[in-house]
Amino acid sequence: MKTIEEYYTTARSLFLEAYPEIKQGIDNLQEEDAQALGMSLEQLQSMQSDRAWAAFTREKKLDGMLFAIQLAEPDKDVAAAAIETYLRQHAEALGMSWEEFCIKNEL
Repeated sequence: MKTIEEYYTTARSLFLEAYPEIKQGIDNLQEEDAQALGMSLEQLQSMQSDRAWAAFTREKKLDGMLFAIQLAEPDKDVAAAAIETYLRQHAEALGMSWEEFCIKNEL
């Protein structure tokens, strides 16, 4: 199973491949654009890729990480395990037991 970060990176790449006009806009950013913001071109492109992904998931009313796992993991059993791991980490970060989290979120 991949890490959450690996799923996110893969899903973001797949998203940009599915929307070539967005990818092209990001690829067309110039070094001068980045310098004006005090960052490298790579940092600016990464930031813009993150923003595009976030805007897409927000518009579709999706949980970005859950969608990333579903998109990036072709094996449904592995995807289910990764989603459960992510949700358990989320519950822990909220200071909730897994049972409380499931009840609250109707899982």
